[in-house]
Amino acid sequence: MFKVNSLGKNTFTFEEIFNQYDYSHNQKYDFDLFVTDGFHLSQAGRSEPKLKHSDLKTNKLIIFNFDKCAPLKSEFFPIVDEFIKGTNIDCLVLTLHHLVNKEDFPKTFSYSSFDFFVFQVVQHYGRWKNQFKIWKENLHFMKPKKYLSYNNVPHNHRIELKKFLETKNYLNDGWFSFEPWNEEGINLDCIDGFGQMHFTEINLGLVLTSYFNILTETIFSDDDIPTVKLTNKVFMTMKSLHPFFIIGQSKTLDYLNQSGFKTFSKFWDEKYDTHFDHDKRMKGVLSSIDDVLKLSNEEIHRRLYGDSWDGSINEGDWKKLFDILEHNYNHLPIHANNQKVKISKVIQKFMDKS
Repeated sequence: MFKVNSLGKNTFTFEEIFNQYDYSHNQKYDFDLFVTDGFHLSQAGRSEPKLKHSDLKTNKLIIFNFDKCAPLKSEFFPIVDEFIKGTNIDCLVLTLHHLVNKEDFPKTFSYSSFDFFVFQVVQHYGRWKNQFKIWKENLHFMKPKKYLSYNNVPHNHRIELKKFLETKNYLNDGWFSFEPWNEEGINLDCIDGFGQMHFTEINLGLVLTSYFNILTETIFSDDDIPTVKLTNKVFMTMKSLHPFFIIGQSKTLDYLNQSGFKTFSKFWDEKYDTHFDHDKRMKGVLSSIDDVLKLSNEEIHRRLYGDSWDGSINEGDWKKLFDILEHNYNHLPIHANNQKVKISKVIQKFMDKS
């Protein structure tokens, strides 16, 4: 069992997942752990706390960055290099950014990535029970809205989605939020004074009254090298048993499929995921969304659930969709465990290195 000198903010985010290590104080440590929401920001004085060399008890340092750290190549990696330069520190960096190309991995320190938010979704978020039973009992109802789309922070790709929906007169066809806490925003379900659980729980009413989710991930074009970074959005949507489009980074759907999840190419075009060019990717995903939204609610219903239903909750055309949704829901804890095993092996290899 490795003994860890735990430093930084919200250290529980790492300790809760990797609970096989000893985080007790006042002992001889095997490695230092610095947990941060932005190492490049904290070291530049734009976030707290800043890691100092005097904080370290060993020459083995693991930096866990649990939030967005783009741009990686031009800003994040150089800050790590600057910190370890001229020292004997052996450093392993863990982030949520999966690098697409091998040539983009840093040369002066070790690097790996994992899906931190899948643990949050599996362990803490979306406490909805009997979801399969409820889904099946509602499949014969035509839904009043075509889509659901949460857009809390006005990133450029979310602004572009909003303009597209407005131009096509699709805005009122779905449940659409945009800057809900802003007086001029579009608020679906946020009520001031009723807690801060809007982003960690499932609004069952909105899910059951819409056919699919248009997910707008945090990053679309912000990184300077090809990466895939997932937040709680996609995992919460899987836990909600909701089909989805993703307006995010190239290869996001490919990463999900390689990780054992299933996406929805049986129901709409997902080739947009292959475009590294941001304009082509945005044009592609909006075109794919348009192909579905131009259908009537009944036509979307029949595309997803089949042309008819005899009342059976065990057989029918609806199972084509349900089997994907059920698989993804059940794969969430498997994926979380796979991520833990992966990083535990990375840490073991890092520690075995002399």
